[in-house]
This record gives sequence, C-alpha cells and structure tokens, in this order.
Amino acid sequence: MEAIAKALRLDSKEKRYFPDEIISISKQLLVQVLELPFDSKSRKMTDLLKVFDGLDITKYAQIVSQKLKINQDIYYYDNEHKNYYRGLQIMCQCDEIEDLSEVNTNSVGGINAIKTIDILVVESKWEGNKISHAFAIANKQALTGLQFCPHCNSKAFDPKDKNYSRDYEKHIIKCENNGGKIIKKVKLDYIQKHYCPHIMHNKTYQYLLANGRENEYKPTQYFITNDLETVPKIVNKQNGKSSYQMYELFPLSVASTIRNKQGIKKIFFSQQDGNDFIVQWLNQLFKEAEQVNADNQYLTAAGIKDVKIPYSVEVPIVRFNSSRFDIPLIISYMQCKDWTITNYTGSPSTAKLIIVHHKKLNLK
Repeated sequence: MEAIAKALRLDSKEKRYFPDEIISISKQLLVQVLELPFDSKSRKMTDLLKVFDGLDITKYAQIVSQKLKINQDIYYYDNEHKNYYRGLQIMCQCDEIEDLSEVNTNSVGGINAIKTIDILVVESKWEGNKISHAFAIANKQALTGLQFCPHCNSKAFDPKDKNYSRDYEKHIIKCENNGGKIIKKVKLDYIQKHYCPHIMHNKTYQYLLANGRENEYKPTQYFITNDLETVPKIVNKQNGKSSYQMYELFPLSVASTIRNKQGIKKIFFSQQDGNDFIVQWLNQLFKEAEQVNADNQYLTAAGIKDVKIPYSVEVPIVRFNSSRFDIPLIISYMQCKDWTITNYTGSPSTAKLIIVHHKKLNLK
C-alpha cells in the first residue's frame, strides 16, 4: 500500500511528501481496502502491522482499484530481454461507482476521469520464498524508454523506431479527437468480396472463372525430382569443451529426373565431373526447368501458348529425404550472380520450401 500511497501523492514543486506522511496515508488506504473495523492510528493497527505480510498483487489488484477508485498500470522487469514492460492493467469499473465525488481524478481526460497510477513490481527470493516488492513509478517514459500517448496513457511508441514521429503524431491527433478513448472500428471494403483465397491467390483459376472457362483448369502435370548422395568423412574435430565431431557429410553425386511432354529424362553429376559438379547440375537443372515450365503453360487450339491466361507457377522440384541433411550441403550454391533465393520456408536446420529465381531466364 505504501507504493500506491506514493503514486497517489507524487512529489511536485509545490508539495513534497515526507516518508512519515506516506506511511500514514498508506495505513488509511489499507483500512479502506480491507474494511478494517478500527482506525489507522489505533493500537490494533500497530499490532496488525507487526504480523502483516502485505497484499498479494494478483489477488488484491482489482479490489484496490475498486475501493480506491483508481486505474493501475503494473510494470515488470524482463530479465531475459533486460527491459521493463507493462504486464497488467487494472481498470476501475465505473458502473459500480455511485458517488463520483470520491473518485481520484487527474487532469487528463476531463474532470471526472479516473486517475491512473503506475506501479513497478520486482520479485525476489528470501529464505526460499518468493516475495514481490512494489514501487511507485514517477516517470514511466524514463523507466521503459517508450513514449506514451498523453491522452489515453496506454499506447506506447519506441522513439528509436524510424516511423516513430509519423505514428506518434497520427495517434495523438486521433486520440485527442476521441477524448482519450480507444475506439475500434471495422473498416469494410467499398465493394464486398467473398473470402476465397483459393481463387484470389491463383491468378490462373481467377481468370478462367471470370471468363466461364473453369473447366479448362488443369493441375501441374510436369515436374522434376532429384536426389543427392553423400559420403561421410572423418574429421575428428573438437567443438568446445563437451562436443566432439567425428564425421562430416560431403556431397558425392546428384541425380535428377525430368518429366515433360517428351517423356522422362535423367541427368547425373558426381565428383568425377569436377569439384563444381553441384554448380553444373544447377545450370542444367534450370535449362530443363525452362522446358518443363513451357510444357505446363496453357495452349490455344492452334497449339501455341495462350498469352491471355496468366500462368506464373514455379517449376516444382521434389526432393526425397533431403530437408535435414542434403539441403545444408547445397544451399550455399543457390546464391550466385545468375540465381538467388527469393523465398525460404522452414527452420535454419530443416528447410520445407526453397524458391530460387534465375535472373537471366526469369524463371523460378
């Protein structure tokens, strides 16, 4: 309660509160919150404080807000990221307040605006027990390093962000017009649209459906498969104090199967073709992918490419048992002057999807 009393009676140029005054005020607030049947200056209060362990912030936060008619922003410290953050926001339920003359008010938001106090909770251990200490925050901007809106006191902005000035000014103008209240509105499109991602995200099907030709839609018929063979090499390398590496995988050969209109074609590269056989394989793979992409295009009745139907699907290359071991061995070859990785899905150790774009062929 001492932290709440201090937060309600912050020092100013006109008035400074001594510790004895804060303790006296905190006793009065404790009597009000717990609805004690005796006065804060009585002997019973002195006896109670000798055995009083304090209030549990998780249990009494809402009760304190309702009894004292205040809002609370409770901040915590994150040991992992080394910063302060607002972890709990307790709002006083105005519907349950009958006498507005007893409400603690501030200058932000009008005369009858409920005052908001900032409390910092720091947790520690003493004799094996977890103890929480509460402190009053005089300047939350200096504590958190964030700039808060002066109207709603809830929206925070990072001054280090490159768009800080734009976002901050835009918010305070909107918040001032709303009287410090956060008003959420649903913005609808001028023309209502159905939610159908399987149509809107597929330009080919979208065009065919719009022109009444959806029966011409076809799945991807031609594709490429490949498999990489590796060989273990003894390295006997020490990694740190408790890690020892005995083997390391190296690429031995790679084989691909291309399925196009002409049939099935196989290509094979190994270390016998040179140390750069992975680069040779990728070069040949893009050449074959160019033909596969052409075979997957939509054709007119005359057998030529239908330029009206949009088709920009990547050439599918299917790999088997390669996401964990094979991809890390060849991913470094997927970045060069001729081609580059445009999309990577998965974790650093396990790739789920990789899209490589050839700059000269404009092919993915």
